[in-house]
Amino acid sequence: MDQIESRIGMRFEIGQPTREDCVRIGAEHNVEGADAYEAIVTCGENTSLRALCHLLQNCAAGTSGFGSIRLPRIETTLRGMSCGSDVLRLLHERRNDAADHLRSPA
Repeated sequence: MDQIESRIGMRFEIGQPTREDCVRIGAEHNVEGADAYEAIVTCGENTSLRALCHLLQNCAAGTSGFGSIRLPRIETTLRGMSCGSDVLRLLHERRNDAADHLRSPA
């Protein structure tokens, strides 16, 4: 089977999503707010396209198709996902780093 697959099987590698990939996917799912976009970029860059789309589909289900997906909805949805705790930790670390950067004298 390996020999057949190596001759006629199609293989391709998508790789990790880029920031632009995440932003485009977010726009298609009606994500709103710079903080929400930063959250989905963090999720996408540290997981996979599949995980990002799963997150946004679950967020959209929580809005019942009305309104946009904002950061609180993303954080709530992440709490229920298997990869969510790692992504939430990264989000909070990035927020703390940004806040420290703003507080430190230049």
